[in-house]
Amino acid sequence: MKKTALHSEEVSRLRAEIEQKLGWGPGSDWHSSVFSELSEKVFEECQVMLSATTLKRFWGVVNHESVPSISTLDTLSQFCGFQNWRDFKQQPFRKPRKQSYFPRKSLYVTAGFLLALLTVVLIGNKRPNAEELPEGIAFSSRALSRAYPNSVVFDLDLQGVQSDNVLIQQYWDPTKTISISDDQQQATGIYYFPGYFRAKLLIDDEVVASHDLFLKSNGWIGTVEYTPVPKYFRPGMSDEKELFYPEEIGAEVKASKDPLMTVYHYVDDLGEVSGDDFTLRANIRNTYDDQWAVCQSVGVYVLGTKGAMIIPFSRVGCSSDNNLMLNDVYLSGKANDLSAFGVDLSDFTEVSIAVKTKSVQVSVRGEVVYQSAYQKTMGRLVGLRFKFLGLGEVANYSLTSGGRNVTLVGE
Repeated sequence: MKKTALHSEEVSRLRAEIEQKLGWGPGSDWHSSVFSELSEKVFEECQVMLSATTLKRFWGVVNHESVPSISTLDTLSQFCGFQNWRDFKQQPFRKPRKQSYFPRKSLYVTAGFLLALLTVVLIGNKRPNAEELPEGIAFSSRALSRAYPNSVVFDLDLQGVQSDNVLIQQYWDPTKTISISDDQQQATGIYYFPGYFRAKLLIDDEVVASHDLFLKSNGWIGTVEYTPVPKYFRPGMSDEKELFYPEEIGAEVKASKDPLMTVYHYVDDLGEVSGDDFTLRANIRNTYDDQWAVCQSVGVYVLGTKGAMIIPFSRVGCSSDNNLMLNDVYLSGKANDLSAFGVDLSDFTEVSIAVKTKSVQVSVRGEVVYQSAYQKTMGRLVGLRFKFLGLGEVANYSLTSGGRNVTLVGE
């Protein structure tokens, strides 16, 4: 895949246009959280996710030998109002769009949305079946282990293909690609979290093959969200269906000067459990509210084969920093009143998410606090996440669908 030098005149000009558009000052002065905020801003405007790490590399604030990919340059050019990178280069004197103000969002909100979207198949994405593959082309994958990080081998047969632009897109994020040659038969990629992904084979920027990639958690696993590689741990469990962090993890998070998130993941084949008809109940509490964790933010994630939900909870005064996602419905706390999800989580608090034919009802302590609906199917249910800013615990969780209990392996 063609690359462009990090310090070329065009790349420098693109950086300058983005800085002018944002009005946040020079990128060389940005803190790590600012790059996370920019990542979300780019996604909101372009529907393409560029990771904070990719953006740091683009600004040259981290040492890295690679140069920006065309897909990254295309996205950032679109962010500035151009059609693509080629259009940007051909119009060197084009005035950028009117500067917009983007409020600084909390690390919890940004990373929460990134992680949820990371685990979701593109909503509404066309999915070619095996029989629709071009003649002579084969594309499949297999995981190398059951642990994380986990590498995946992609097996290829590109018979008859002649192109210098062949890519494997590991999941929904088009910047997470592997460049391969047209005579290559294998490639590998690394995954840091369990999830239900969509791998794609692109030739000359056209998707010619794709398939589902299901990486299971093998019971509950926990992570502390360091970047770029999280720290993994096995959560403690009790007969009361309680999830809690080991003592050493608690000490590590509390000693951190920077915000950290603790996550409990469960991703597995739950059978024919509809993501549009279920009830999830759990008692949750945030056990750390000092320093950067004063908001006691908690995100409850429901993962499907075709979508996901994020239900955010926090202290009511922090509701502006929350984002709600109901599959194809996105509500920002900056533009919507999400104070209904404001609750003191110092003690175990019962919350429930009930979905019936795409209508959603959220309750706190048995009282309905929010009702809404979405349009596109979630597909089959494949997992849950409980994500805490700082530290948190879960107790008495249950998942039911169609009048029956859904057993989570490891309970």
